Amino acid sequence: MALIFIVFIGLMVLGFPIAIAMGWGALASQLAGVKTVADAIYVLRTMVVGIDSTPVLAIPLFILSGTLMARGGISKKLFDIFAYILGKRTAGLPCAVVMTCLFYGAISGSGPATCAAVGSMTIPLLVSLGYDEEFLSALVAVSGGLGLIIPPSISFINYGLVTGTSVTSLFTAGILPGIVIAVCIMGYTYLHFKKHGEDKEKIIDNYERIRKLGLLRVFKDGFWALLCPIVILGSIYTGICTPTEAAALSVFYALLVSIYGYKIIKWNEVWSLLLESIKSIAPLCLLIA
Repeated sequence: MALIFIVFIGLMVLGFPIAIAMGWGALASQLAGVKTVADAIYVLRTMVVGIDSTPVLAIPLFILSGTLMARGGISKKLFDIFAYILGKRTAGLPCAVVMTCLFYGAISGSGPATCAAVGSMTIPLLVSLGYDEEFLSALVAVSGGLGLIIPPSISFINYGLVTGTSVTSLFTAGILPGIVIAVCIMGYTYLHFKKHGEDKEKIIDNYERIRKLGLLRVFKDGFWALLCPIVILGSIYTGICTPTEAAALSVFYALLVSIYGYKIIKWNEVWSLLLESIKSIAPLCLLIA
C-alpha cells in the first residue's frame, strides 16, 4: 500500500496526468515483484468494467453539448438577455455574468466549460467598460463552479456511479444550493461595486447599444438559449428521459440551434468540434476507468 502511495505521489510531483499516475500506482506492487490480486490483467479488466455503464455516456455527451453551445453563441445570447435586464444597475453586468454562468451550467454540466465559454466572451467586454480584470477573472472562476452544482452536473453523475445514488435525486438536490450560491455571489458583487464604484458613462453607453435592439428582439434571439435548460432538465424530472438520454438530447438540441437557429456553426465545422471535445473527454474517461 505504501509503495502504491509513493509511486502515485511521485508521478504527480513529476507532472504526470492524474489518470496515468493512478494507473501506474495500481500496478506498482506487481511491477516490483510483489504478488497481489491486482495484476495487469486484473487492472485492465476492472477498467473495462468500470466504464461499461450506460450512465457514463452522459459525461462525454454533456461535454460535447457544452462545446457545441459555446461555439454556437448560446452563452452570448444568454448574456445579452441578462445584460438588457440588469445592464444599467449597480454591478448589473457582473451580476449578468453570474446569471449567465448559472444558466450555462444548467446546459453544459461542467465547471471548466462554463468558465471557458462565459469568461472568454464576457471578460474582454467588461474590461473595456472599466471593470477590474482580476476581479472579473475571480468572479467567472467562482461562478463557473455553479456548473458543478446546478444540474445536470457531471460531478453528480460521477458521484452517482461510484456510490449507486440516484442521479436524478442528486440533480434535484443541487437546484436550491446552486441558486442560493448564485444569489450570494451576486450580493457580494453588488456590495463590492457599491463601495468601489463603476465607470457609469461607459456602462450606460453599452446599455443604450443593447437597448436599441429592443426587448422583443433580445428575447427572441435568446429564446432558444433560455429554452435549453428547460428542455434538458424538464425531460429528466418529468421522467421522459434518463440523464444519459437527456445528454444525447442536449447534443442534438445544440446542433439544431447552433446550425439552423443561430446559423453560427456550419456542418463542415462539426467534425473539428468533435475532435476538440474528445481532447477533453478522453482524459476524463481514462480517469473514471
